[in-house]
Amino acid sequence: MAKLTLLALMALCTFASVALVNAVNQFNVEGRVYCDTCRAGFETNVTEPIGAGAKVRIECKKYNTVGPILYSVDGITDNAGKYKIVAQGDHEDQTCEVVLVESPRPDCKEINKALNHAPIGLFKDNGIASNDRYPNALGFVKDKPLDVCGAIMKYYETEEED
Repeated sequence: MAKLTLLALMALCTFASVALVNAVNQFNVEGRVYCDTCRAGFETNVTEPIGAGAKVRIECKKYNTVGPILYSVDGITDNAGKYKIVAQGDHEDQTCEVVLVESPRPDCKEINKALNHAPIGLFKDNGIASNDRYPNALGFVKDKPLDVCGAIMKYYETEEED
């Protein structure tokens, strides 16, 4: 009976240590995706959340290379255009970023290279106390700007591109 109790205790300790290691090397990535309704290249006061169903992906590659993707995990946005992705492992020797994959909106599916990725540090030794990571917002571009966008761009003192 004592051997059985000892075996059960050892199994419990092993399970607990594996769970602890996984929790330490797990990162909660939370971000949002929007529709650039003015084709401005940045968020304005008429920018809209992309809504439910946009696909995003975390991709990690060897640091300072354009080599193959070593780690990836997908996520999807909710009705507010927000996503939550759990990333596993410490990627200290890798460059990681969240990238746009697919838009749920046929009128806002163009990918602008300036808005389609956000770097994210998925490692512990960086001065951040928690395992929560908040990358910059990502944006798809609307096929035609809203009518009000001319006035908005004038407000921002930029010129609208055709």
